[in-house]
Formats: sequence, structure tokens, C-alpha cells
Amino acid sequence: MTKNPRPVTPVQPTREHVPGAQQDRRLKKAKLLTIALTCFMLSLVVVAQYSSLVIMNYRLSSARSGLAEARESVRSLELEAAQLGSISRIDEIAREELGMVEPEAGQLKIISASQRARYQPGE
Repeated sequence: MTKNPRPVTPVQPTREHVPGAQQDRRLKKAKLLTIALTCFMLSLVVVAQYSSLVIMNYRLSSARSGLAEARESVRSLELEAAQLGSISRIDEIAREELGMVEPEAGQLKIISASQRARYQPGE
């Protein structure tokens, strides 16, 4: 008895059996990984820029509110200085606290800066 030989089918080379195919897959995976990492890094840069923008905006807002407070303080100090420097207030302090009085007619002498002194030293 003779055995029927099995029909031989030619083996088609698959991509896995082709030399260099595995290397091509590794290269594609490496490229894909590189692209993914690049996208991730770029997204981190974008997020960092936006967070920096938010921080700067917060600082600007704080500086503006500080400036408004400083301006208000300057206004109140200018008003206080104007009130403290008023002639009526100075006159009141001179009379009440320092005991000053208006000079009488003979007590007031006007001296001009252009006149020379007519006295000798040691007089």
C-alpha cells in the first residue's frame, strides 16, 4: 500500500517571516512612541504657559488693587496735610497751646533784607 502523499502547497512568506520585517515594526513603534512623547511634551509646555499666564494675571490684579489702596492712602494723607496746615488751625494752636498773642502796635518792626546792619560786633 502506498500512501497518498499530501498535496504540497507552496508556503507564502508572511510579513513575520520576511527578513527585516520585525525591525520595521520596531522602527514604527519607536516612531509612534517618539511622536506620542513629543505630543505629551508639547502639551506640558502649553499647560505651563497657561498656568504662567494665570499666575501673572493674579499678580497684576494684586498689584492693581495695591496701587488703588496706595492712591487712596495718598489722597487721605494729602487731605490730612491740608487740614493740619490750615492757617486757622495753626493760629488756634499758637494761641491755645503755645500762649501766643497778637503783637501790639509798637512791638512790630519790619526789617528789610536790603538794609545793612548798623551795629558793630560785640555791642
